[in-house]
Amino acid sequence: MDTAERPTIRLIAGRRMQCKDIPDDTLRDAVRRTPQRWPLRPGTVPTRMSWDVHAELETVTGPIPDKLFLAKIRRLFAKGILGGCDCGCRGDFHLIEECRGIHRGYC
Repeated sequence: MDTAERPTIRLIAGRRMQCKDIPDDTLRDAVRRTPQRWPLRPGTVPTRMSWDVHAELETVTGPIPDKLFLAKIRRLFAKGILGGCDCGCRGDFHLIEECRGIHRGYC
């Protein structure tokens, strides 16, 4: 979907969609299902690009505004469920259990 076409808000039951409307497990499963863009090398964690995870999540939930997606990602980082980068760049998202013992301090 072109950036100009992406929704900036989405209504659920007459109110703006919020982070709580996206279950944590649904986003975790989307990360798990999203393929990596490059081969996994020894000593590295499997990472997924932000836009790929977003697209995979939308196959289940329907359209999600970019800022809402990023806010939900940041909540999962704070809970210790996801690792990577939550600044809004390419992401490099991964599940924390995928990097235990590989990168100390990265997750």
